[in-house]
Amino acid sequence: MTQEEYNDDISDKDIEDLISKADSSDAENVRLRGAVQAMSTEQRDGNFLHFQISTDEMLDKLEHFYKSDYQGYDDEGDLVWKEQTNKELVTFNEFGVSSLMEIISKYIDKNTILSDYPEQRIYEILSDLGEDLILFILCNYNKMGMDTNFKKTKFRLIITTTTHMIESTYRRAKGGKTLTEINQSRVVGQFGNPNVQSQGRPRKEGFFERVFN
Repeated sequence: MTQEEYNDDISDKDIEDLISKADSSDAENVRLRGAVQAMSTEQRDGNFLHFQISTDEMLDKLEHFYKSDYQGYDDEGDLVWKEQTNKELVTFNEFGVSSLMEIISKYIDKNTILSDYPEQRIYEILSDLGEDLILFILCNYNKMGMDTNFKKTKFRLIITTTTHMIESTYRRAKGGKTLTEINQSRVVGQFGNPNVQSQGRPRKEGFFERVFN
């Protein structure tokens, strides 16, 4: 075949156009993947943060405990809290419940969880709280509704349960544990896992691979 018979249908400009389109398509795919990943990470981080600092369940359990509520099944078979109808079994009246909830809500909250406490300080706080709760209830037995010998037998159980529940909240703040975990999750969410990214990054293709593949 002579030079005059040879006809190259693909010019240099055609090749450059093909490469440019391939680059644009790759960039768009990367952008879309990044957007989807960002949305997923933001939702996951939001759920993680809510779970880490939520105190609603713990406060709810203590309130039902103070009210002497019990768990039972409703007509649909769901496990629910039920009000104690036997007044002899109800430890506290409304004043007693609200007074205790006012106290413990100052300890079981997100500020406590996001704090940084050494273990010794946690012991000191729980010791002070236990003594104050004992003194408060002893001085207000009747006013709080503990007006029978049976109700007073639950005194020790109330102090123990309350302080143990509050201790679990402070344990989440030991050494800034929760705050550290949240900060770490945000770093991973923003920058991703370097190992995963390096494994998933496609190798750079050569010139002819980009044109003919």
